[in-house]
Amino acid sequence: MPILRLLGSLFVSLGLGGAMSHAASALPATPSLQTEPAGMARLIISRDRTAPNACDVELSLGAQLVAQLPVGESVTLQVPAGELTLGVALSRAGYCAEIDLASSQSILISAGETRRYQVMLSDEALFLAPRLE
Repeated sequence: MPILRLLGSLFVSLGLGGAMSHAASALPATPSLQTEPAGMARLIISRDRTAPNACDVELSLGAQLVAQLPVGESVTLQVPAGELTLGVALSRAGYCAEIDLASSQSILISAGETRRYQVMLSDEALFLAPRLE
C-alpha cells in the first residue's frame, strides 16, 4: 500500500494529476449548470426621413415589438449577442393601414459590439441599412 501512495504523490507532484483535472473540466457543462450570462451587444436604429412621415416605423426583435419610431427619431437597444432577427414595418394605424411595407433580416452580432442601422424606404421596400459613422 505504501508504494501506491508513493506513486500517487509522484503522479501529483509531476503535474500529471493536474492534467487529469483539466481533462475533466473540459467536458461540456450541462446548460442548467452554466452561471455566466450571455454577452450583450448594442443596436442603434435611426429613422430615415424618406419613409412616409405620417407613419411610425415599428421595430421588432424576433416576434416581439420593441420600439416605434416617428420620423427623425432613433432608439438604442441592448440585445443578447448572437444571431438575431430584426423586423421593420410601417405602423398599421390610421392612414398607414393601407400601406403594407415590412421586411426582416438576420444579423450576427458579437458581445460588446455596437451596430448602427438606418430605416430606409426605397422602391416600395422598407428595410434596415447599415449606417456608417
